[in-house]
Amino acid sequence: MSDGLLGQVVRLNVAVDRVLAGITGAHGISVADYLVLGVIRRSPGHRSAPTAICEVLGRTTGGMTLTIDRLVRSKLVRRLPDPTDRRRVVVEATAAGLTLARRVNDDLHAWERSLGATRTQSAAIVDALGELTHLIDPERSGP
Repeated sequence: MSDGLLGQVVRLNVAVDRVLAGITGAHGISVADYLVLGVIRRSPGHRSAPTAICEVLGRTTGGMTLTIDRLVRSKLVRRLPDPTDRRRVVVEATAAGLTLARRVNDDLHAWERSLGATRTQSAAIVDALGELTHLIDPERSGP
């Protein structure tokens, strides 16, 4: 008997979580740390406001504060005054943080290539997952 759609999504989520945790853990960080570093790495000037990171990742400010504190202690990011509003801070990736984020990203892409999917298969999977994401969460999945 085959799992239905929800069962397959749950199984996929568990499998992907396991892979992500293994790759990020091998680099000494958590998946949450990597996701925050990734958002900052792709932000202009490798800086972002914590609230903007929360919006991208769908996280609470309390949880984000804990993650950023951990990244600051590890010297992967630093908090700086927001140049446009002294009441706020921005989070900037350090050189070590950028290097680590790129290494993890490279390992994730290597894992993806190791699956052996052709370009056509990969494109079809990406399209199908995009459609599913849009059905589940249309406001957060983009156009």
